[in-house]
Amino acid sequence: MTGGAGLPWRAPDGGGRRFVVYLAVGVAGFAVDFGLLVLLREVAGAPVWLAATVAFWASLAVVFLSNKYVTFDARGAGHRQLARYFALLGVNYVATLAVLALSERIGVGYQVGKVVAVAMTTVWNFFAYQLWVFRTVHPPAGVER
Repeated sequence: MTGGAGLPWRAPDGGGRRFVVYLAVGVAGFAVDFGLLVLLREVAGAPVWLAATVAFWASLAVVFLSNKYVTFDARGAGHRQLARYFALLGVNYVATLAVLALSERIGVGYQVGKVVAVAMTTVWNFFAYQLWVFRTVHPPAGVER
C-alpha cells in the first residue's frame, strides 16, 4: 500500500522519503510555534506566557494532524492516536528533563543537553509514531471492517 493513495505530496510507507516528510512537518511545527509567539507578542501585544501557550498548542495541532494525515497516512481511531500522542509527549518531557540534568551534572551545559534531547526524541518519535501512535491495523484478507 502506498501512503495517501499515491498522492505525490504524501509519504509512501516506510523509506527515507517518509522520514524527510516527518522532518519537514517538524520544521513546519517549529515555524508555527515561533511565528505565532512573535506575532502574538510583538504585533498583538499579548503577554509572553499567553503568546507562548497559544503558539505551543497550535504547533502541536499542526504537527499531530500533519503527521497523522500526511506523513503516516493514518485514518480513523483519532481519539486513540491523540491519547498515544500525548502519552509520548509526557515521555519526551521526562526524557528531556533527564538529559538536561545529566548535561548540567557532567558540565556540558543545558544548551548541549537540549540539542541532544531534541535529536534523541526526534529519532525515537519517528519510530513511535510509525509503530504505535499512528499504526494502522489492517484486517486479514477477506474480512470486512
